[in-house]
Amino acid sequence: MMDWSRVRIATGARVLWLVFGLLLGLPTLSNGLQTSNTADLCFGIGMVLVGVRGFLRPVMFGKAMRMELDPRTSQVSIGTPMLHGGLSLVIFVALTAGIVIKYVIKG
Repeated sequence: MMDWSRVRIATGARVLWLVFGLLLGLPTLSNGLQTSNTADLCFGIGMVLVGVRGFLRPVMFGKAMRMELDPRTSQVSIGTPMLHGGLSLVIFVALTAGIVIKYVIKG
């Protein structure tokens, strides 16, 4: 069971990542569905999942810029490490497939 009480921590970063993923992903996903374009479909799914993953475990920009590990990562994160690992794998596959289909195969 996920601990949704953690959403209050780093709310700004969570919203930023969610909006970023949805703004880039939903139009691309919609275009992929309307035109039956597999590349846009894969890339759109990947970007929506980037937003979801960023909401569940946001990157703290101040710490990321200084290349430091944030000791609050476990406090901020919603979900299990297995969930985040799975999401990262699916994101990588979807974005890579979208880019390869669009620029390499249909090149």
